Amino acid sequence: MLAMFKHRPLLIWLLVFVIVCTPLMITPKWVSAASNLALNKSVTESGHIQNYAAANATDGNQATYWEGPANQYPNWLRVDLGSTQSVNQVVLKLPASWGTRTQTLSVQSSIDGTSFVDVVGSATYTFSSGTNTVTIPFTAANARYVTINFTTNSGATGGQASELEVYGPTPTATPSPSPTPAPSATAPPNTISAFNQTAAASFSSQLGIQTEASSEGGQNVGFIDNGDYLLFNNVHFGTGAASAEFRVASNASGGQIEIRVGGVNGTLAGTCAVPGTGGWQSWTTVNCGVSGLSGIHNLYLKFTGGAGNLFNVRWFKFSTAALTGDVVGKIFAGYQGWFTAIGDNSPLNNWNHWSKNPSAPGPNGNVNFELYPDTREYSKLYQTALGNLGNGQQAKLFSSYDQETVNKHFEWMQTYNINGAALQRFGAKVNNSSPDSWMINRDSVAVKVKNAAEAYNRKFYIMYDITGLDASTWVTAVKNDFVDNVINNMNLTASSAYAKQEGKPVVNIWGIGFDDRPGTAAECTELITWFQNQGYYVIGGVPTYWRTEDRDSKPAFLPVYKKLDMISPWFVARFGTIPGADDFKTNQWQPDYNLTQQNGIDYQPVIWPGSAWSNMTGGPRNENPRLHGDFMWRQAYNMKSIGIRTGYIAMFDEYDEGTAIAKMAENSSMIPNNQYFLTLDADGVAVSSDFYLRLAGDINRMFNDEIPITANHPTSHQ
Repeated sequence: MLAMFKHRPLLIWLLVFVIVCTPLMITPKWVSAASNLALNKSVTESGHIQNYAAANATDGNQATYWEGPANQYPNWLRVDLGSTQSVNQVVLKLPASWGTRTQTLSVQSSIDGTSFVDVVGSATYTFSSGTNTVTIPFTAANARYVTINFTTNSGATGGQASELEVYGPTPTATPSPSPTPAPSATAPPNTISAFNQTAAASFSSQLGIQTEASSEGGQNVGFIDNGDYLLFNNVHFGTGAASAEFRVASNASGGQIEIRVGGVNGTLAGTCAVPGTGGWQSWTTVNCGVSGLSGIHNLYLKFTGGAGNLFNVRWFKFSTAALTGDVVGKIFAGYQGWFTAIGDNSPLNNWNHWSKNPSAPGPNGNVNFELYPDTREYSKLYQTALGNLGNGQQAKLFSSYDQETVNKHFEWMQTYNINGAALQRFGAKVNNSSPDSWMINRDSVAVKVKNAAEAYNRKFYIMYDITGLDASTWVTAVKNDFVDNVINNMNLTASSAYAKQEGKPVVNIWGIGFDDRPGTAAECTELITWFQNQGYYVIGGVPTYWRTEDRDSKPAFLPVYKKLDMISPWFVARFGTIPGADDFKTNQWQPDYNLTQQNGIDYQPVIWPGSAWSNMTGGPRNENPRLHGDFMWRQAYNMKSIGIRTGYIAMFDEYDEGTAIAKMAENSSMIPNNQYFLTLDADGVAVSSDFYLRLAGDINRMFNDEIPITANHPTSHQ
């Protein structure tokens, strides 16, 4: 029997010995262990710097933090517990990856928020690298408000806290808890949002569970046996949840998490299987579909499976859309596939997109692209009129018309953990009976994309760009092109590689609502509805300011946007610095995400590495610097920190406007010697040609909790 238990301290083994050797003893079940009373509660502050606001200190995420104003001690942080509670302990945390530092602080409590008393006098505490957690116990006191006053910090110019946790005395053990009454239809105070990541250790009560430090920071629940459970009071599922995610670790397989409401044996909404992960602190994310979850419920997570310890749980989260599809919770990249060359046997037989005219790109004005590709892995290349590369090799370029080239791109997607491609489709026409050479070339590349996606186990979907379409016929043109070409001639949607979400084939209409693209609200609604009525999942490529219906958005378009299954706003060149990305987190991504969640719409923000197009337009060189990956990672980090886990990278092969992530020239040795091109070492840091592919793969891993969320990218530059 002892083999069933994980290795634990001697006290646990003694408890097991007593239970096994004393047949008349009833095994105790620990009930209502103390939970973090401050989690997701209202918090105020003396001030903060940049975007490191007080709300970060009670969000349950050790990676986000509050930082007080520089050199304005004392700084203070105050949490409102919502009602008067008995409290006897404060736990303060900093991000686990930070170095060791000390902070001098005191703890105060108040019942009315006006009169505060010291419960712990000023003292200096050491936050040690690796855990960065300080526990401050004190004599139990009744309090609604708890304040931390910071007066020094050896690691910064203001007080810092990534988590302010408050605990009360642990209730006495009892054989089993009484079921908690179902909540009323009116939302009670301190309702938990099911759609925010919730720490499993923040339960309202439990049966048979203990908590322990997690290798990923914070606490996880463990020591789980068959039949144990957690209860979370007043969980708000909004208009309905469709799926659940859990962060789990297990040394064995066979365990399950039953999602129930109305009692521990109440209505079963879904079941998530927990696989063996290779260890009790080897974490992975599992998900499962759920049904019948809307409004406010007391949520029971009941654990079932074999004998002995089953698994550990760190957090859970519900979503409005099922996570079993190919797009939600995934990273896709835009794929142009529009480059051709003389001699590639394409219908165009010219240098499309590489140069400003059909002839080969050459110096002194006939270059249309900003980034020179790393051509070392291509099996087919075509000679340009440019000078030799800095390393002495001839300046050659690839053609997207070659199946070998498209295969190489999708091989990279597979190698570097990019889920698939959104295939750009331009130039839809009302009459497809007499296609021109450009249309034939476009369709040939589309079939090659299908072939490559199938060969390398990637997904793809059609992304219509309505830019430049005739405003009087564009809806009919898209419909006809989709039926005549995408379905009938190329049979793309029947491919095993064609992306599906919620069981529906995916299509994207890019340009809906932009003030410089065709389409009235009625026309856009008609096209969205036409696709949806045929069983398609419709993504809208929409303006940056879609939610506020201003600036780049046409007015009165919000009802149109709300008809979409997924909203994907365009952010390229809307900001160009890390502070700009921080501003967008607060003013765009968070309110965007909130609105989509409230309306049951999926959200796919655009992530971009930087951009420039001086060779194309004569604009500034290195206009929006990449900052050796810091700029792109900061966008992804900010998105993940507010709960976003789906992304669209613009673009995979956009060498024209300098947004490509596919392999490109590292330095002057890999570009022609007589023409300017932007190289990856432009900001003084040498990075490998595949760096942005690797960075995109790590963003995907961070979005799916396969690696910790960190402010600095983990991707090596070489």
